[in-house]
Amino acid sequence: MSWFNSSKKSESAMSKLSKKIFGMSLLCAETLKPDLEKKFGKDSKIFNSKYIPVLFEFMYFFIQLTDRYAFNQLGNERRNKLYDALVPATIDATIETFFGHCPQNIKDGIERDFYSNLNNAQMDYGSCKELLLDPKDDTRILEKIESGAKSKSMVGQLTDNLSQIIEGKININALFPILICEVVIESLKKKELQTLVSEASKEIK
Repeated sequence: MSWFNSSKKSESAMSKLSKKIFGMSLLCAETLKPDLEKKFGKDSKIFNSKYIPVLFEFMYFFIQLTDRYAFNQLGNERRNKLYDALVPATIDATIETFFGHCPQNIKDGIERDFYSNLNNAQMDYGSCKELLLDPKDDTRILEKIESGAKSKSMVGQLTDNLSQIIEGKININALFPILICEVVIESLKKKELQTLVSEASKEIK
């Protein structure tokens, strides 16, 4: 992928943060890839219609999490400046990586959809006070099905959103939330996003 082959000399911290969000999202999506291939067929049209939205959902999640880290570290004004610089760079590079061969009007449509979905995700994930909750403290599955209530945790919402993409319904598989929790927590262990937010903030005018 061309994005990762670029020279690292004098690479900006903002670029590193953008690449880290993409890289973490890709690693998480790759965890689900074997199951998607088994269900829908390797490289099939329906597989691609699932895999790319799964990748993008992880990106929405990690962008929101980065936004939270930025708010905690920088305050609202500088957080907004970082977000305004980070998101376009992340979207442009992601689209170029996966859809660089496509006509410009297709890429423009993907970009519009990404922004629209990201804005919705920002509101939904932003309503969660906790990254993760014990299932007994989160919204019950029956309540989600009956009333459309959302999970109270970010990882819970991520799990339900991914299930909607893959299965077309709220998740009822007991193992799926465990898998999503594990890949997310593993991605966050080194606290790289927090460090890169701090470094990138020094480049904000």
